[in-house]
Amino acid sequence: MSTYTMEDIIQTTEYDSTRDDDSLYVASKCWKRLVDAAIKTGYREGIQDGADSVLQEGFDIGYKDGFETAFTLGRYKGLAVASTLTLEHPTDVAAVLKRARRGACWICEVESRNKTSNLHEKAPFSEVLNEQREHSAETINRLHEYLEPILKKSGIEINSTL
Repeated sequence: MSTYTMEDIIQTTEYDSTRDDDSLYVASKCWKRLVDAAIKTGYREGIQDGADSVLQEGFDIGYKDGFETAFTLGRYKGLAVASTLTLEHPTDVAAVLKRARRGACWICEVESRNKTSNLHEKAPFSEVLNEQREHSAETINRLHEYLEPILKKSGIEINSTL
């Protein structure tokens, strides 16, 4: 049988309470690290999800607009080639028809003229989108304006979508 003195009990209790304080301190530090890591991870994932949804929305808009423009340009180019084999096109129309494989890309035009090549990087998406739409409409309208009399004469009707 062991006999404990009062001093032994006091020392054991003091040691245990110090040990408990140390354990609580270590546990609270670990908990704080886990919470901080979870907050940082959540923040990063939130930013990534937001960026992904904005990029997807921009892609969807650009894809739809690009398809419609390219389809209309393709119709005009095909009809121009088929209907006007012997005609020489005006310079601006010939340039549009030649570039049609790149579509009616406003950003490409700006960069090819060596204007501020990073213009589209600084502009908000809505501004770039509006500039692209205006450029596409002007391109399609110019082709329509030039080719409409030729197509009417041939009995071909094109309904421009832009």
